Amino acid sequence: MKQPYTMGTILRKIHLFPLSLLSLSRGKRLLIAILSYVVAIPGLWFFFPRVENGASMLVSIICLCWLFRYRGFLISLLSTALAMGLIYRFLLAKGESTPVLAERVVLGFGIALLLGLTICWLRTAVDLVHQARLQTLVAQQERVHALEAERHQALAFEQQCQINALQEQFLEHVSHELRTPLTSLGGFLDLLKQYFDQLSPSERTHMLNRALANYTELVRLVNGGLDAATATGAFPPVRCESVAVRQVVQEVLTNLDPRDVQAYTFQLQVDEQVMACADPRSLYHVLQNLVSNVFKYVPPHTIVTIEAAQTDPSSPVYLSVQDAGPGIPPEELPLLFKKFVRLKRDTGGPIRGTGLGLSICKHLVEAMEGRIWVESSGRTGEGSRFCLTLLPLSSCSLPSLD
Repeated sequence: MKQPYTMGTILRKIHLFPLSLLSLSRGKRLLIAILSYVVAIPGLWFFFPRVENGASMLVSIICLCWLFRYRGFLISLLSTALAMGLIYRFLLAKGESTPVLAERVVLGFGIALLLGLTICWLRTAVDLVHQARLQTLVAQQERVHALEAERHQALAFEQQCQINALQEQFLEHVSHELRTPLTSLGGFLDLLKQYFDQLSPSERTHMLNRALANYTELVRLVNGGLDAATATGAFPPVRCESVAVRQVVQEVLTNLDPRDVQAYTFQLQVDEQVMACADPRSLYHVLQNLVSNVFKYVPPHTIVTIEAAQTDPSSPVYLSVQDAGPGIPPEELPLLFKKFVRLKRDTGGPIRGTGLGLSICKHLVEAMEGRIWVESSGRTGEGSRFCLTLLPLSSCSLPSLD
């Protein structure tokens, strides 16, 4: 089986050899033409006096016409005529002329002329085929580029439509959410104003508590709108410094609503010696958002684990928040940190949100030269693990002692 393959390869190389000569430089082609004359002229000198045949000059004619086309054709005819003329004169001077010698010279020159024209025509046909093939390849490449450009335009248009739809959904959602607590707040205040003297102290307290609850909801929504403005604008620069990770975690849990914190079992696996190079405010905001999402989407009376680890002082700090909630569908994981994106199961539910919290967290973590991601199987009870990395303490520049 190996021999036919080898013979086929050799035959293919022999078949393509004349075409490979056309890719040579001008100097190499001239060298081949000169070598052809080195072979042809001694052959002409040896054969012509004996058989009156100048067939060896056809080698030079073929080479010149193939390598240089019509310019080579003229040069080969002139050089062949000159060589045959000199040899003819030399033979006449030696008295070795025959009656048909002149006819042989004219016949050989005519054959050389026809052969040269034929080779030139073949070379022209090859060039035309090659040029047509190149034009076809260029046209195919242009067609591919045009298709790629159309695909990119369609993809960009689709992404822009998705962004516009998300923004419209966000504005519609925020306007609706603002209107609901604002109407309730106005209603309770109006009732207190009109019937203050007729209401019992317990009823007044109830209405004030309801008004305060609606006020708190309004503040939350306004803060969400400010976060949206921050997410679409410029963030303040981060100031990384030495941060005790456990201290920031405890500060976040202390400042949250105690009722929410008591509804869950928090397990802190954060050593006091774990130090990171981070911006304290940004890290606080990220952890507050992750824990607040636990209160929104994870059922009460479940375990929430906050863990921080560092293999050695020069390695990044690994921080994670693990819950035992419903989890996140795997197909929605890549979209979770984009702006205005919420899970499909949450868009029609009672839990409200702007879809900006995780996007802001991603920006803050990356501004601290860290990375944030989420791990979840999507199965209920296995929950989700939000992970982030922070720079080690050695990455912080120490202040000068001067």
